[in-house]
Parts: sequence; C-alpha cells; structure tokens
Amino acid sequence: MSTVPGGAEPWTRRGVLSFGGRLLTTGAVAGLGAGAAACSPADPPRRTAPDPGPDPGLGPRRSDPRPNIVFVMLDDAGYGDFGPRGTSAIRTPHIDRLAREGMTFNQMYAGAAVCTPSRAALLTGRYGARVGLPTVLHPWQGEGLPDYELTIAELLRGTGYRTGLFGKWHLGSRPQHNPTRHGFDEYFGLLHSNDQEPVDLHRGRQRLREEVDQRQLTRRYTDEAIGFIERHRDEPFFLYLPHTAPHVPLHPEPRFEGSSAAGEYGDVIQGADFHIGRVLDALDEHDLADNTIVMVTSDNGPWFVGSTGGLRGRKIQSYEGGVRVPFFLRWPSRVRAGSVCDAPASFLDMVPTLLRLAGAAPPGDRAIDGIDISPVLHGGPMPPREALYYFEGWSLRAMRSGPWKLHRPKRRGRRGTLFNIEQDPGEEHDLARDNPSIVRQLESRAHRFDREISAHRPRAVQRTRN
Repeated sequence: MSTVPGGAEPWTRRGVLSFGGRLLTTGAVAGLGAGAAACSPADPPRRTAPDPGPDPGLGPRRSDPRPNIVFVMLDDAGYGDFGPRGTSAIRTPHIDRLAREGMTFNQMYAGAAVCTPSRAALLTGRYGARVGLPTVLHPWQGEGLPDYELTIAELLRGTGYRTGLFGKWHLGSRPQHNPTRHGFDEYFGLLHSNDQEPVDLHRGRQRLREEVDQRQLTRRYTDEAIGFIERHRDEPFFLYLPHTAPHVPLHPEPRFEGSSAAGEYGDVIQGADFHIGRVLDALDEHDLADNTIVMVTSDNGPWFVGSTGGLRGRKIQSYEGGVRVPFFLRWPSRVRAGSVCDAPASFLDMVPTLLRLAGAAPPGDRAIDGIDISPVLHGGPMPPREALYYFEGWSLRAMRSGPWKLHRPKRRGRRGTLFNIEQDPGEEHDLARDNPSIVRQLESRAHRFDREISAHRPRAVQRTRN
C-alpha cells in the first residue's frame, strides 16, 4: 500500500492509489493559440503573520499549516447576476467583498451545462461522461457516482483533512452513493434537486422525517457549515457548501422577499449572499480567514431566469451562457487583493489544484482531465492545456482550444460553427468558413477525445452512435 503525504494512514480501500500526479494535459498546439496566459495581480496580499516562506501551498496558522478550503456553489445562478459582474438589480455585498479581497476569474467554466456532470467534474477532476454521469440524475434512477471514483473530499481526508458537505449532492440517491461513502465525514442536505420528488433532508445516511421548508434551506445549510467550522477550527478542513438556491422552484427566505429589483430570483440570491457573509464572519471570528481559501461559483448557467451577462445560450446548452460561470476566490495570505484572471479555467482544475495546495497529488492510476492552476493564484501564467470539451449528454457538442471554440453539428452533413471567444464572447460571428484548417484540426482532436470517452458509454448508446 502507498502512504499518503503528510504521515497520514495508508490507503486501505479502492485498490492501490499512486500519488504520481499524472495529469491528462499537453502543451500548446501550434497555430491554435493555446499557450499560457497571465493573470493580473493587484494590491499586495494582506498578511497578519510572519511570511512562512516560498512554498505556495503553505500558510501561517496552527501546527498544521495547510489551508482550509471552503467551496460555495449556487445552483443555476447566472454569470451576470453579481455585483462584480455589473448587475444593479441584485445586491451582493459579501460576494463583492470576496472579489475586492481576492481574485475574480473572468473565464471559469463549469464541468457541464447541467447539474450532475458538472458536480461530478468538480469533485473528481474528470468529465461527467468519463465518470459515467453525463446527464441529470433523477431520484428513481439507480445510477450514481461509482465506487471506483475518488472525490477531492476522499483524497483530502486521506491526508488528514476533515470534510463536510452541507447542501445539494445530486450524484446518486442510493445508499452506496451517499456523500459519506465518497469522502465526506459529515453530510446534511438534499440528495437531488428541489424540483424532484421526494424533497427529503438527510443527515449522514439517515433520511430525516420532517416536512422541508424550502424557504429555510439556505439558512439551515449555513448553520450546519458554521457549526462544522467551529468544531474543526483547530485542524485543516474542506467545507463544500452547494446551495439549492436559486434553482427553481424559487423559495425566498421571508426576510428577503421583495428585497431585490430582480423578483424572487434576485431575492433568493440576495439571501444566499447574506448567508455567505455569515460564513465569512465565522472564519473571522475564529481567526481562520487569512489561511482559508474561499470560492463562490455556480454549477452552470441560469435556466429560466437570471442573467448570462450578455453571453449566448443558457443552462443545458454548450454556448458560453450555459457553461461560463461566475467564480470568485479569496485567500488573503496568498492571493493578491483585487486580482483578475482572464485565462480560461475549469471546475476540472479544482482537484489537482486544491490537492497541490494541500500538499498532496491526484491519483496516478486514472486520467485526470483538469490541470494544476495554482501558479495563477500567485500572479503567474496559466499553465497550457490542450482543450476544454463540452458534452450534452453523451454527445461531445463543443470544444475550446486557445481563443477558438468549435460547435460540432448535431446532424450529419452539416458543418460546425467556429468562434473566436477572446474577440467574440457572445458567439455571434461564425468564422468557420474563413478558417477551414482550424476547423479540421479542432474536429480531428474532438473526434479523438470522443472515441476515448466512448469506452465509458453504455453499449446501447454506443450502438446508437455507431
């Protein structure tokens, strides 16, 4: 058995885990502009303790210097629905504060344009289609996150982190899919979306026999998260807080009803922002803020309501409005206040990046689709990647390499469309006819990747596609 870095107990389940840090990435591709891009620093980082040295993965706090990690995910929130993105209809002072005190990612991409595969990508660093979860799961289905897959929670827990999930799971409703079977020490929340019956709360592996008041879910998740912080303030922790809001049906907390200029949707987001502020206050109260990485984002683009910030498309679609999401990150001891990253990044990158910052590495016995973007947090360039791929169900519908994004045709005999995302983020001007060689190169690469992923498709789906 291999031993986890940091002197933790050896792994005893799911076979041998080799911490070689192998990543499924390649360098820039000639002619496609996929080279590294820099992110701009702003003010120097705030420090409240002596400089701990050059290692970017360590920060000053307690006997274990590794950072705490807090990942807050909203459900179906739009790219343009936050103060840092320019909205005036919805007030988000606490998220605004995160942007001022940390880094804003202008081109962060969800793992998919819908919930289940996006969350699978976030937690495993692997595309939902590779994991076998390319579509939204329903409570009556038997599918879920396979036991073979390793989540960021499980990998961090193996190195001594305490792990908690408070909110929506949506990676399977059967006992074997429960978050506590996939690396989380504590769990409280819904197993699926709030528009899917039954709407039941679970604590650990037990269903709570109570009527769920959806108006109070954001508050209750936050209460649980703050309790988790208080219990584990003296040890490194990973807190995953995936809110139900603002997924429809909308249920504003009574105190926020009518508080925004964007209807119930805006009321719900303003409520979520308030409770994000409570989490930030808890970190301040326990003197944890300086060495805690806090991230706030959405699982995909907005659905029926919400702003894409002028981007084309919405949830379910592989256009920018469906897959580009707001993303704000604060780490006061390490990330410069007010910094901005304009380079493309992905939920897929969270596993290798957060493991690196925690002093660990991804498992070496499987393909990891993300890359380690930790240099960006310190003002360095974005490491090169070959491409990002966008699936709609089992179909590879689009891909991005450098500034280029290719949308593949849904019908045979049709040609794809090509956009320069750097110059045309709204995907309004098709440049395929003027750049046939780029289309051919991107399509060839997409075809190869599609064939690689096809091994994970059910045989019935493969027969249909072939």
